[in-house]
Amino acid sequence: MTAPPAALFAVAAQAAAASDVATALSLVIAALVAASLLFAAFTLYLRARSTRAAARWARLEEAWTGPLLDVLAGDRPASDLPARVARRDRLRFADFLVRFARRLRGPELEQVGRIAVPYLQAVAARATAGSAEVRARSLLTLGLLQPGRFGAAITGGLDDPSPLVAMTAARVLARRDAAQHVKAILARLHRFRDWNPGFLASLIAGAGPAAAPPLRAMLADPRQPVESRIVAAEALRQLHDLTAAAPAAAIVAEGADHDLVAAALRLLAAVGSGAQAPAVREACASPDPVVRAQACAALGAVGAASDAALLGPALADPDPWVVYHAARSLKTIGGAALLEAAAGPAAGPMVRQVLAE
Repeated sequence: MTAPPAALFAVAAQAAAASDVATALSLVIAALVAASLLFAAFTLYLRARSTRAAARWARLEEAWTGPLLDVLAGDRPASDLPARVARRDRLRFADFLVRFARRLRGPELEQVGRIAVPYLQAVAARATAGSAEVRARSLLTLGLLQPGRFGAAITGGLDDPSPLVAMTAARVLARRDAAQHVKAILARLHRFRDWNPGFLASLIAGAGPAAAPPLRAMLADPRQPVESRIVAAEALRQLHDLTAAAPAAAIVAEGADHDLVAAALRLLAAVGSGAQAPAVREACASPDPVVRAQACAALGAVGAASDAALLGPALADPDPWVVYHAARSLKTIGGAALLEAAAGPAAGPMVRQVLAE
């Protein structure tokens, strides 16, 4: 008995469909294998190209090292070097000089900077183009090799839209021999509000004592942002600028912003004198515990033995840091015996810690 024609057609259709699926799967697998082979071949090509480039740079740097050392030793004129640097290798040679310059000081560093001059225009062009990392690296190169010649380009980096580039420019400019750039950095402190104030203060203080006048002006100017004035106070503290005591005392007397007053009190603890003691004494009664703590700490530096009457009650303050700083100041102005007498037999852990120091 033969099968119906409809059933035969159905079986044939299923066989054809199965064949098509198998063919499609075979094509997909073949395509995946081909793609894998192409990817592997491309990876090998990139690795080979990277290896060739690294080998080429190693040969170039080996060829540059000897002549550069001869120039630094005075055994060869610097005019011999340009002939050894192809036009396409100028940026690489500048980077090579940077690695040398990091290990040098004084006349040798200046000589490397002079050697670098013909190659730095290309670096300066990259300070305003490319990725933020490339722009920042370019500013570092210019700042290390020729900061004076490219001062305008580096200062322009302070206005770069990238915070990384702007901070790199600030770090390059805030060198000990470049205090003339401090005003430019201070004018843009608002750009660095997300950075740690202590780090910013250390960066600016790195420019040296010549940075103090613009810092004092910023500290004393109530029109400046509070955050910037706090950075100025900390930088002046690190510089140990005695002249900053007067504007700091004025800030404490005004008592406008608690964080700014606390920064001014820390400054007074480092540079203040008896002339600022009245303002510090008033701050000891502040409703803000941070201000009270810093005032008690500063009073140990600018106060007198008679201030024990003010510091003694502070040992019962509800804030432990107020107690700690009051105890330290009492010990400073009158010794351990005065602190023990003021604390009495019920001395708390903070007082006992100070007595043990």
